[in-house]
Amino acid sequence: MENYKLISLKVKGFRGFPDRAGEREFLFDNSCTLLLGIQGGAKSSTLNAIEWCLFGDKVANKSATKIDERKDWLVKNKTSSEATVEVTFERDDGELLKVYRCDRKRRGKPSFYYQTNDGTLHEDENRLAVLLGVELSDYMSCIYLHQEVINALLVQEPKERRNALDRLMGLTNWRNLVEGIKNAKATDEFKKFEQDSAQIKNKIETAKNIKQRDLATAEDEAMTHDIAEKELTLNGAKSRCQTVVETMQRFANDYSLLLPMLPKYQTNEDLEQFFKSGKQAIKKLRNEQPDVERQKALLSQENELTRLKVSFDGKRNAEKQQDEQIQKFKDKHGTLSSVLAKKNQIENEHLPVAREGLYTINNKAGVIRETLKFLDSGQDTEPHCPVCSNKITPSQLRQQIEAWQKEMQSQIKPFETEISRLETELSALSGVIKKFEHFQRDLEDKRQDIRDAKKAIAVALETEISEEADPLVLLEQAITEVSKDLAEILQAIEQGNHRIDIIEEQLEDIKRITNILQRRQEVEKLFEIQNSPEHKQFESERDKLSSLCDSVVTIGEAIEDVLRISAKEKIESTKNLISNIYRQLAVRTDYPDIKIDSDKYEVMAVGKGETEIALRILNKGDINCAALSIFLGLATSNNLTHNISFMVLDDPSQNLDPEHKERLAGVLNDVLKNKQLIIATSEDDFATHFNNNLTKPKKVYRLEGWTEDAGPSIRVE
Repeated sequence: MENYKLISLKVKGFRGFPDRAGEREFLFDNSCTLLLGIQGGAKSSTLNAIEWCLFGDKVANKSATKIDERKDWLVKNKTSSEATVEVTFERDDGELLKVYRCDRKRRGKPSFYYQTNDGTLHEDENRLAVLLGVELSDYMSCIYLHQEVINALLVQEPKERRNALDRLMGLTNWRNLVEGIKNAKATDEFKKFEQDSAQIKNKIETAKNIKQRDLATAEDEAMTHDIAEKELTLNGAKSRCQTVVETMQRFANDYSLLLPMLPKYQTNEDLEQFFKSGKQAIKKLRNEQPDVERQKALLSQENELTRLKVSFDGKRNAEKQQDEQIQKFKDKHGTLSSVLAKKNQIENEHLPVAREGLYTINNKAGVIRETLKFLDSGQDTEPHCPVCSNKITPSQLRQQIEAWQKEMQSQIKPFETEISRLETELSALSGVIKKFEHFQRDLEDKRQDIRDAKKAIAVALETEISEEADPLVLLEQAITEVSKDLAEILQAIEQGNHRIDIIEEQLEDIKRITNILQRRQEVEKLFEIQNSPEHKQFESERDKLSSLCDSVVTIGEAIEDVLRISAKEKIESTKNLISNIYRQLAVRTDYPDIKIDSDKYEVMAVGKGETEIALRILNKGDINCAALSIFLGLATSNNLTHNISFMVLDDPSQNLDPEHKERLAGVLNDVLKNKQLIIATSEDDFATHFNNNLTKPKKVYRLEGWTEDAGPSIRVE
């Protein structure tokens, strides 16, 4: 097996490395490299850049990595325009492998490629996975140690623990096969297929029974219409088609009509079209009978005459009602001439006399008013009469004038009352006259309507109507004649329709025979299904599918046996190594060892002849020691299936006390015999143990002073 170790990493714009700081390079030219710095200093970003370069955006997915913090994980630094990572590996034989990835495409340069010594660019990520012998799930469990991998080994649900252990032991593909076969549920699917097949058979049998019942019903109906059994054939239907064509032709000839072209009737399929076309031809013959057209014309004439009769009768009744209304008005108010005479008398006699009397009195009253004004003015202390120049005694004169004024007012009132009465009566008479005139106009309009209706009747009857003639009598006579003609034509039409009804019944018999022939074909097809090549092939394929399902179940059981045996072998082959690492890390006296139950995939604590589930009795530190022991033991096993010779440990000393950390450094020194290590830690005490206990060449990168613009400050210690 040709293994790849990590040589260098170039990163820019990825997570904790803003592109404004330029490309940052890490050289892994020693057996072990330690990334040291506080939390948030870009240590994890350095480790993550390696996996993103190999596996792309799948690493930013919780379901793919089994790491909760990868949910909504950002690849590109939030202040950068793009993220680029380049990783270089060296194989045991000295061949270099360079992998490049960018989060966006550039013109002329792919966003992902890898190349070996020959310089050829390859863009197939699947080929790279084959070359390295590792998928993301394997990388995240047996190459990259994350705290959640530790949790999966001991704390997570059995399924997650089983998956993690399978990946560590290189059994992922076998486990996937087993799960795939189980998820396929071949036996259940075949049972469902069998149920569907049975339903199809039942549907066919049901359809056969229904079709046979429909056929029997159709044959019974044919017999009730006097269709002989020997006619229930294609030849019988053809013979009846010929009869229909001949009968239609005779009818068309008798009435001088053109028979529409009917289709051929040589096959079962032709019969349906013949029936439809025959129906259309019958409708055409029925509607185009000469008597039918004459009947339509007479009906139209009858309707028109009846309409004229109703219209004329209504107009004459309206005239009569108007005459009656005028007579009632005359009875109440008198004739128009008497009303006009009365109006003239009031206007020319009574009103002028009353107004003249009122005028005379008003003139006298005016003189009296002026005299009173003169007396009130006091201009002359010894006033004289303006007429006779005699001296006037004002007080006596005033008394006399005021007496005259009262007398004048009593004389004015009767005249005003009389004038008001006469004007009111005059207004009423004017209203009556207008009403008379309105009635007369309405009467003239109605008489004009009668004259117009009479003219319309004359046009319809094509004759002159004298003044003495009664239009209604003439209309009644004409309507009677039309009704007589209609009765005669109706008899002729009924005779023609009777002949067509016979043809239509013959056509319906053809339809009945056609239905029987179609149902016979349907029944025959249903009976032929089970003997058809397709049905026989279906049965053959069903047998093959049954055999395949049995084989899949057998193969699944066999693979599961292989998986179980392989797991036991690998657990057995690594149990001493896992136990030794655990002994070095935990140093417990009551339960000094751990082992993996290969059947239940449960981590067990072992001590003093007792075995207990580790999670129940070990403290947090010892649980982490157990998980580290399993990871390191399996990851350094000689049974690995991938081609990666390095391990990435992210904060492996987390949740360990100082003694555990020092022991872990010693264990890692042993791991370096077979693996290259890249370790990230924020704990200075672990870094101290690292420097003191690792005997192989090592390099320490200190990452510190991270800023948003420049990222971390990096120096080699």
